[in-house]
Amino acid sequence: MLGRDFFLRALKEYEVEYLFGNPGTTELPLIDGLVNYPDIEFIVSLHEDVCVGMAAGYAQATGKPGVVNLHAAPGLAHGMGNVYDAYRAGVPLIVTAGQQDTRLAIQEPALWGEMVSMVKDYTKWSWEVKNAQELPTVLHRAFKMALTEPMGPVFLSLPSDVLWQEVDAEPIPLTVVSSNIRGDLEAVQNAAILIRQAKNPVFLVGDQLASCEGLNEMVQLAEVIGAPVYVEHQCSRLNFPYGHPQYTGRCLPNGPYIEKVLKDADVVVFVGVTSQAPLLYFDRPIVQPGTKVIAINSGEWELGKNMYVDTAILANPRIAVKEIAELIDLHASNEDRARFESLKEKTLLMKKQSDEQRLKELEGTRGQVPLSPAEVVYELNKALPENVLVVDESVTSGRFTHSYLELNQPGSLIALKGGGLGYGMPASLGAQLGRPDQRVVNVIGDGSSLYYIQSLWNAAKHNLPVVFVIMNNQSYMILKGGILNIDGDSAKQNVFPGMDLNEPAVDFVSVAKGFGIDSIRIEKPEELQPAFEKAFNEKKPILLDVLIDSTIRVFLT
Repeated sequence: MLGRDFFLRALKEYEVEYLFGNPGTTELPLIDGLVNYPDIEFIVSLHEDVCVGMAAGYAQATGKPGVVNLHAAPGLAHGMGNVYDAYRAGVPLIVTAGQQDTRLAIQEPALWGEMVSMVKDYTKWSWEVKNAQELPTVLHRAFKMALTEPMGPVFLSLPSDVLWQEVDAEPIPLTVVSSNIRGDLEAVQNAAILIRQAKNPVFLVGDQLASCEGLNEMVQLAEVIGAPVYVEHQCSRLNFPYGHPQYTGRCLPNGPYIEKVLKDADVVVFVGVTSQAPLLYFDRPIVQPGTKVIAINSGEWELGKNMYVDTAILANPRIAVKEIAELIDLHASNEDRARFESLKEKTLLMKKQSDEQRLKELEGTRGQVPLSPAEVVYELNKALPENVLVVDESVTSGRFTHSYLELNQPGSLIALKGGGLGYGMPASLGAQLGRPDQRVVNVIGDGSSLYYIQSLWNAAKHNLPVVFVIMNNQSYMILKGGILNIDGDSAKQNVFPGMDLNEPAVDFVSVAKGFGIDSIRIEKPEELQPAFEKAFNEKKPILLDVLIDSTIRVFLT
């Protein structure tokens, strides 16, 4: 068979439903062959990075690999933003790109480039296929590596002449590398002892925990000990139930905040954490000297990456957490259990005070025009259907998104991890494809949405009933806050070069209409619930343009 047919047959063998892409000349062999593989639907998008984002959202929503085909070197360059975000989030992607004929490459034609070099730093493995005989091994290895914990993207360059070559082979059945790996017994026992004897332990949980489906096991351990549970900053998944009484918040991505929440701990337990550095340089350690540190992760790279770790456990976080909880429960004395209860009372009091502060914040801004982001997200939370999947790229409003939404079910959150804007809209569409029986809500800043506003076309074309909630402050507000924090010439003159998105302001209602979906502009508090009710009662895509407060505040320090 032809190389292109082998490629498509392998996709079918590996149960690929969708091939995301934006086709070009070097991809024509694959596109021509797709007519013979009706089980694989080609999802065309209007920009390569939208294709990557949709594939990534689909992968995060389903646990299956997202497969995307880009157009040669320029197309790969276009898609690199969301390849980077997927890499940081540990999303299993098979990223492919058509390449110029190998016989022509020496002449450096248009569209040609050293694509493996371009993308290798943000993939688990990258390869250019040299001949069709490589395809069985290459495709098997690509899928195996993408799906093995810690998961991530792989890249394959597919020269057009290779796709036309003959290959006499069948796809290799996919090797599944089990992630059910137990940690070193002595290390697990040491961790259990340290946690059991701690007077003030703190848990910080991250995306590797959710990737290994360990949320329920983490709840069990937290409830045994009574300690507070924080979620890593820039998490891409739901790593602990937001409604749990021991959930004490999602960390802000700055050193002073992380230092503050960990400063009184005698034992800090990092479970599946990958966001280990603050977003901005911080000249002090985030964990105090003398504090015992335990780290659990499925990949050795994240263990002891930026600090000394007393007990490092290379294991599936779900299994390690479960075993630690069982050991603690088995060996805890009456004195230990009394300390656990005292710690739980302290944690619940801290949670109560936090809730009261949040309510005070809400009441202090309720009814204001332009709308408070706190009130918007609070009202959105009241309207959410029970089985919702939230895709978050709200950036400046993210503090409110992760404080006022009560997301409790495993797999109910996808969020921007890498920091490169333009992930949320495409990812929400891929997630909706992957979970057609759930409702997907994309909470996104106006600046972020404008990176790939053409994603709305895919929502209309495939009738994907995503609710897009645009938190519209008509600016790159997080950068304005950064200018205030610098307190330099711009702040003193109250001038913010390149950070305003008005004059003219974007008419999101007209933009949405132009792409074929309904839209509502919301400016007053009394307009929120009727708009949310309409959005969730109709199973079709809709954009809600919510005008929010544009007061400039410092967000990162």
